[in-house]
Amino acid sequence: MQRRRFVMAATASALAAPLAGLAGCGGGGSSNNTPTPAPPSGVVLTLPKDMYMHPTSPTEWWWHIGTLRAGNRTFGFEINAASFAKDLGAFSQIMLTDVDRQKHYQRTAVFVYDNTWAESSVSKNWYARLGDAKNQLSTIELTNPGSGYTSAPSVEIEGGGGNGAIAVALPPVDRKVTGVVLLSPGEGYTSAPSVALIGGGGTGATAKAVHSYVSMNAPAGDPTKNMTVKALLHDQLTPTTVKFDLAFSQQGRPFFVWGTGVNPDGSGDGSLQTNNYYFSLTRMQASGSIEIDGEKLAVSGVTWMDHEYGAFGTAANPVKWFLQDMQLDNGVCISNFSTLAQGEVPTLNHRTSSLATIQDADGTTWFVKTHVTPIGRTWKSPQTGITYFMQFRVEIPEFNAELVVNTLVDPQEFPVGDGGVYEGVAAASGTFQYRNVTGTAWNEQAL
Repeated sequence: MQRRRFVMAATASALAAPLAGLAGCGGGGSSNNTPTPAPPSGVVLTLPKDMYMHPTSPTEWWWHIGTLRAGNRTFGFEINAASFAKDLGAFSQIMLTDVDRQKHYQRTAVFVYDNTWAESSVSKNWYARLGDAKNQLSTIELTNPGSGYTSAPSVEIEGGGGNGAIAVALPPVDRKVTGVVLLSPGEGYTSAPSVALIGGGGTGATAKAVHSYVSMNAPAGDPTKNMTVKALLHDQLTPTTVKFDLAFSQQGRPFFVWGTGVNPDGSGDGSLQTNNYYFSLTRMQASGSIEIDGEKLAVSGVTWMDHEYGAFGTAANPVKWFLQDMQLDNGVCISNFSTLAQGEVPTLNHRTSSLATIQDADGTTWFVKTHVTPIGRTWKSPQTGITYFMQFRVEIPEFNAELVVNTLVDPQEFPVGDGGVYEGVAAASGTFQYRNVTGTAWNEQAL
């Protein structure tokens, strides 16, 4: 299977509301007029065990998103490390959005799957790592597909001070090279080596070496606290380099999606091959630094992490969805989602059914029916041609809630292969149990 297809399947795997002074989902309490909560006894996941890698899982990822602040400047970020073991592939997605300057930087980096990429033993310190901070050959980006190719060209890697790198080009489609896979990054590359595509009957195909990595680490015992995350991206469209050096510690109970941590649409037999498991850490106290082309900024915030694993679509039948995550100033966290039928094309102002996991500050969790409506403006990606929705109205009747999620910067797409996935920092405002609320939010779309 072509690598670009498994990346597409993986990513298609997270208003003018005031932002200052928000503290994530850290305060408030539940009302007496609420639906019946999900019983804690129904949760099928166990921490710290299920924070660790599941070696036989077909898919697995740890995904950090959220809002960070440096003084009066606001940033959205994503750092995602993912494996699609069923397709022998892995990838990272890293992005930073500078809200005040309306700038967005992103990169998707593809890796060959290696079962040592994350820790599975609960007796050891937890980690998830893709790429190497010390080796400046992490992945290879196809910069021009060329034309006239009747077979895959060979890949020659030279220079950079290292040795041992091995890469292959993917078979051509429509006589164009479709990608280059780095089978081994070798070692000792102190600068980016040159990459040449030779033969294959065509001309014009080019590629370049890219340095990108994600490193997540936490101590054994409770890896939801004292986690460090370091990451590097070289923006795919500009020369900009972005570095992250962050620390996270969860406060309060984990957020078990669907109220149980397992998708109710699965087989129910506990198999990783036929069930999807999912929990979040929605009160991550974040601090550290980001660096944009040498400008280093101290940042802090309350952010969100997802850990999802098990069955998750296929390249032939990918999952398509809308997702809105919210951290409200009344102490409530919400993850609202709607999946799309094959061939379904969402439209503005069309109200559809959705579902939400809701958690109060004390850890009480509900799984309820909702409605979601794309409203307001849209944004069409100049790279993929996909039209994304920048505003959503979310209605939660059982909590007398109506919330609007407004994206803060329109261009926040990860273009991947022939398609893309939208991951965007946003803000929430509206009412919850008849009271006005605001908060940080996230807009995710795989269309």
